[in-house]
Amino acid sequence: MKNHSLTLYRMKKFYSLISLLVILFATTSCETSDAPQDKTPKEVWGETYSHTNLGAYPDLYSNYWIYVLETNKNPNVGLRITGKFPQTRFFSFSVYNEMNGEVIDGLNDSKIIPDEGCVNPYCVTTDRDDNTFTLYLLKENTDTSILKGVNNNNIIYYKSDLQRISICLRHYLGIDEYGGVELPKIEAINLTTGQNTTVPENIVSNAVIMSGNYEPLDSDTNTTVPFFLAPRGQFFPNSSTEYLYCRTQVTTDQVFLFNFIPVPIPTCVEEYENAKARYWSICLGSVRNTRSYYSFYDKMIQYPEGEKITVVVYSKNNPQIDAIRELAEGIRYSYLIEWDETMKDHENKPIGDVMTILYRNILPDKTW
Repeated sequence: MKNHSLTLYRMKKFYSLISLLVILFATTSCETSDAPQDKTPKEVWGETYSHTNLGAYPDLYSNYWIYVLETNKNPNVGLRITGKFPQTRFFSFSVYNEMNGEVIDGLNDSKIIPDEGCVNPYCVTTDRDDNTFTLYLLKENTDTSILKGVNNNNIIYYKSDLQRISICLRHYLGIDEYGGVELPKIEAINLTTGQNTTVPENIVSNAVIMSGNYEPLDSDTNTTVPFFLAPRGQFFPNSSTEYLYCRTQVTTDQVFLFNFIPVPIPTCVEEYENAKARYWSICLGSVRNTRSYYSFYDKMIQYPEGEKITVVVYSKNNPQIDAIRELAEGIRYSYLIEWDETMKDHENKPIGDVMTILYRNILPDKTW
């Protein structure tokens, strides 16, 4: 695995904090379909997933919804997804092979063609809140002439030999749980006639029931901890995101820090297309259960573009907290995180003192 230059330093006594400067590489009408369906969009999509009920270190400022289509039981069914553009920093649709978590395809917000008469608010600043879109999830080689007004740019195809596929809707920094809008409506289409049919029952995705086994490592106690570029995952990855990560332990008599120059982020939607990245965040999660517990994102810390920021992490049970905080106040553009290793998780077990730190960039410009 490639070792990147962001490094975390741990000190037995916090007096000699060391900083390191690092640059990281890092067509239809505007009205949605009114075809009847038995369940509301929320009922079809099901539960909202977030850091509270999802593993794999999700961002604390994101929400996810997953619909699983059993294509082996519904071989002649496609999906039409209609809805309003949400009010979020970023949203996307990703389609996976449910059997192994491999990504098939997807659409990011700014690439979605809006319905006729509407605009995409991720491309153009607008005061309108009624802009809608229509997407299709279809089997490969589907005759799209049976579907009136389909924009081919808004079609995601899946291979006919797949047994189950899942489509994941991701929101980052929504104004509320649902981004200020109703969840998109999912309708089922008969791929022979083009007519609406009954929406197949959603089933629990393998992305939700994933689990891992915790094992302590000797390297957890290292005083210098390198960050690594995370490899492109094969198990339900967010293909729009790149990560740097490290694993380490925080004890009651230590404090650690790392500093870096964050990726610049856009100030308006017109800058999205050529942005260095759309969003960045730092997340700390427990290695014992792969859930996130502490996080902050780009706009939560004020710093001039091009300046480094310093993250200081210490145990809630450190006896010198007041002195640590006082010292950190003398570091420009610093952010403090107090880790509580005794906090109970969803299984009423302590989260422990071994964590994974993720630096997340959404849609990063790889030349930066």
